[in-house]
Amino acid sequence: MKEYLHQYKFLQDVALSEVFAALLKEQLRGHSSVIVPIPMNEAKLRVRTFSQVDRLLDAASIPYTHLLGKSEVGIGDKPKLERMALQDVFWWNGKPVPEKILLFDDLYTTGSTMRLAAKVLKDKGAKEIKMMTLIRA
Repeated sequence: MKEYLHQYKFLQDVALSEVFAALLKEQLRGHSSVIVPIPMNEAKLRVRTFSQVDRLLDAASIPYTHLLGKSEVGIGDKPKLERMALQDVFWWNGKPVPEKILLFDDLYTTGSTMRLAAKVLKDKGAKEIKMMTLIRA
């Protein structure tokens, strides 16, 4: 699975998003929360040319809403203790925040990304936040 994710994200093999579409549809069928993908920062988006999280949801025809932006601070290359100490990685984009949210990302490593994103949404009024990722490292 690690090789697939590497090929998908870093070698820009966007066709792999179709491989996971059926699984995502099955897992998210009947889900009542608003799905909020974890965003990429703009610099990384320009390099990769696509948002891997959005593309996964698009391939599965799953509606989602962007509520967050991401600063230029990189999380993935930091050791666990540094990740845990990070602040202000995500910011709210001003759209109305629903009470029930499902945060979605491609990879769960330490949980720092999800924790930081959830905190922003909780501070803006979300009452219930669940989390889902495609892969757990």
